[in-house]
Amino acid sequence: MQFWAILVEGFRESVDRKIFWVLVILTLVIVLLMLSIGFDGENMSFCFGLWKTTTNAPGPFYDFGRLQLVSAVVYIFLAAILGWFGIVLMIIATAGIFPSMMEGGAIDVLLSKPISRARLFLYKYISSMVFVFLQGALFVVLTFLVMGFRWGVWAPGYLLCVLLLVLLFSYVYCMSVWIGVKTRSPVAAILVSIGAWALFAVIHQAPQIFETFPNLKERTALYNTVRIISWIPPKTGDFDYLAARWAGAGISMDIFPSSMMEQADEQGRAQMDRAREVEKHELLKNPVASIGSSLAFEAVIVLLAMWSFVRRDY
Repeated sequence: MQFWAILVEGFRESVDRKIFWVLVILTLVIVLLMLSIGFDGENMSFCFGLWKTTTNAPGPFYDFGRLQLVSAVVYIFLAAILGWFGIVLMIIATAGIFPSMMEGGAIDVLLSKPISRARLFLYKYISSMVFVFLQGALFVVLTFLVMGFRWGVWAPGYLLCVLLLVLLFSYVYCMSVWIGVKTRSPVAAILVSIGAWALFAVIHQAPQIFETFPNLKERTALYNTVRIISWIPPKTGDFDYLAARWAGAGISMDIFPSSMMEQADEQGRAQMDRAREVEKHELLKNPVASIGSSLAFEAVIVLLAMWSFVRRDY
């Protein structure tokens, strides 16, 4: 009952936030944009039929079809817009939850209830995930239905992206909670968590940069060191690849028609081929190892935050 009460409170707090409705509107705009794209035999239409192109006619979109659109949904709408821009907004919206709870008066009421501090912390932490779960479920379900009914592409694995969004948020949110508990400052929590997220991304991308450029990979000692370090922080960069893998979307370079890729010079094509191979390798990465190691890092940070919360004098 205690957990359910805190969960309901987290749901109400989520709905009351203006950022919640900003993301809802953004989701509806993306869904409307997707609805405006249609197929009719060999024809592909945009803006509800105002602009049409045939898939076998010369032009930049002649080989751009349904699978490329699924890749665009995963890599642009899901990963870039909701997975990056949306998560930043969610971090901003939730950064003040623990600092506000620890204010005089609010914390006194909560601690007067028959619940341990550790359990209160965990319940509040989990309830914060309601915000991103609601946003993720709304976006993924609506776009899944559009791809199915409008484009004729049904990808059941795409629905698992709701879980991925919650995991991605939790990897960053643990840092926000830790700093929020230590400093009681929402601003500090926002700045540190977003900075940590950027650092996680750089560390994760470093081995891929070495593999894309052979000259860097020849530095074996440095390359091996970078690979080892890349396994320490959360694998936030794996979000794109896991989502694409479960949705059957292919790699990000599939978004571009092959005719556009062929226009590059020989050196450019060689580099793109290496980048393609790196992406294909990332798609085959073991999701259990990626998610498991990321959750282990998150667990350490959450335990540190919980320890500070439990030991603090109120």
